[in-house]
Amino acid sequence: MDLDEVQVTGQRRLRDTGVQRTVLDSLVLHQNVALSMSDILTQHSTLFIKSYGRATESTAEFRGTSPSHTQVLWNGMKINSPMLGTVDFSTIPAYFVDQANLLHGASSLTLTGGGLGGAVDMHTLPLFDQGHSLQYIQGAGSFRTFDQFLRYTYGNEHWSSSTRLVYSTSKNDFKYTNYDKLGHPTERNKSGYFDDVHAMQDVYYRDGKGNRIGLMGWYTHSLRGLPFLSVDYKNNTDFKNEHRHDAARAVVSWDRTLDQWNVGVRGGYLWQDNRYDYFTTRETVSTDITHARSRSQQGYVQANADWMPRANWLVTADLALYYNHVRSTDKSPFHIGDNYNLGRMEYNLSLSAKYRPVKNLSLSAILREECYRHDFVPVIPALFAEYVIHRPWNLVVKASVARNYRYPSMDDLYYKPGGNPNLRPERGITYDGGLECRIEKKRYSLSANLSAFDSYITDWILWTPNAKGYWQPSNLKKVHNYGTEMTATAMVRMKHHWKLTLTGNYAFTPSINKSERLADNDASYGKQLVYVPRHSTNLSGRLSWKTWTLTYQWTHYSERFTTTSNDVSYITGRLRPYFMNDISLEKTFQWRKCHASLKGCVNNLLGSEYVTVLSRPMAGRNFEIFLEIKPQWHKHKKK
Repeated sequence: MDLDEVQVTGQRRLRDTGVQRTVLDSLVLHQNVALSMSDILTQHSTLFIKSYGRATESTAEFRGTSPSHTQVLWNGMKINSPMLGTVDFSTIPAYFVDQANLLHGASSLTLTGGGLGGAVDMHTLPLFDQGHSLQYIQGAGSFRTFDQFLRYTYGNEHWSSSTRLVYSTSKNDFKYTNYDKLGHPTERNKSGYFDDVHAMQDVYYRDGKGNRIGLMGWYTHSLRGLPFLSVDYKNNTDFKNEHRHDAARAVVSWDRTLDQWNVGVRGGYLWQDNRYDYFTTRETVSTDITHARSRSQQGYVQANADWMPRANWLVTADLALYYNHVRSTDKSPFHIGDNYNLGRMEYNLSLSAKYRPVKNLSLSAILREECYRHDFVPVIPALFAEYVIHRPWNLVVKASVARNYRYPSMDDLYYKPGGNPNLRPERGITYDGGLECRIEKKRYSLSANLSAFDSYITDWILWTPNAKGYWQPSNLKKVHNYGTEMTATAMVRMKHHWKLTLTGNYAFTPSINKSERLADNDASYGKQLVYVPRHSTNLSGRLSWKTWTLTYQWTHYSERFTTTSNDVSYITGRLRPYFMNDISLEKTFQWRKCHASLKGCVNNLLGSEYVTVLSRPMAGRNFEIFLEIKPQWHKHKKK
């Protein structure tokens, strides 16, 4: 029976005034237990993920900026390494994230400073009134890859608890054609193994009177061999190149909702231990080439308050304190001993006001102040505006302008040899504008976003080799980032239980060096930054019929240059464009006491030969099979 069409409209949230946001829904995040957040961002966003290979370091580059210009938060706490300023997204299982928001450019200032490119905001969510739930997934794939996922949840009117475990292991010894050696031999990925364990526990309590308390904990242990370069002729039985990573994160929160007020307090702790070993073994004698150790700790306290005196006013205040401590030691050809053993206090204060003077117009202003040790950065202002052009289509025009700063990381300042304690904060100004629409009908829906941005970053920190033979950072670069970003999602419900969902993302991101020439032969002025693609595109389609689902994923990156001069006269001057195709087919089964599904995936369907970083080959066509089991418990009805 067909129902009459009903048009539903609602008032836009003042909190989101002018914000350029991409939301990754739980279906995307939980579609494959083997995927990390680096895979999700590659396939479902406009970010460029710079990856050194399967299960190796993967960092995000927002709008042509560097990885340290992307701020990453987990349940409100920043998790960027205080030592490096970056986050390795390959160590974050997508199954551990219930909600992820990407805040582009100036919009990141609604959460934190330092995101000259943007911010990634990840959350775990409570499941009240859900009863008992158990989920187990077993995956097996090419290159002796095995993935296991276990989750138990319980929720009632007051309590929510979720326990998640992930274990992934792989020999990761895929074959590839080595175009960097004479004769183009077929070789195996040497020393590419990995063994990752993740555990997460979250507990929430609500009293029904507006109070909610949460406790979230997350532990990671990762052992990874670092693959040899395709230009490396060493025997991997004689050399060992290995990275061990352990991390523990915990956040406790209290939130209270009143008639006109929302207040909250959070506290958190982050511990990371990284060990890198590169040594050779000959005749049972081991010789260290590089032996690096770093341990960082972070304490975090935050208080925030939202006040809504009237329906068209929202005032917010946020104060966050971080204490970071890093101890770094290193044995390498250039250095032996402690790099540094230092702590640093960081203060962040934000005040904002949002106002809707008329029904279709909203305005927002933010002032943010930050301090690192005893150094205050200038006040960071941001202005946002949006206007609803056509309410039935939710057609909105947005605009923003903001100044932002990023303080140097601990390695930038203190690393031995090379750290530069005289570095200035990187500073940028960003202009944003765009259109957004969302149309909801009975059998179809369409949402789309088109934005343009113009950004100038000065005092860009760049590590360059000096006359003494080691690298050193300086405030050398001026960079002009500009471009467009487009996202669209369409869903169609057809007859006979058919449903089609299409999603696409496109980014055009010229990132041009505008620095003064360092020497007469410096040819970098006016050229695209190294490893930043001008064009990135991804498309995904999901076709479902009854208990069957077919998913197709297509990803494209344009060429990336490997030199600041963009010289392509020699073979290693650029990385060629590449296209990726992935496909999966899933069948679900439902019985009275158990739900199950069987899923088969083919990654790199056409066997594309490509690299994201020079001399780091990626896997060709490979396969995965997943079996999911979910026992069902009947809920007891309330009397």
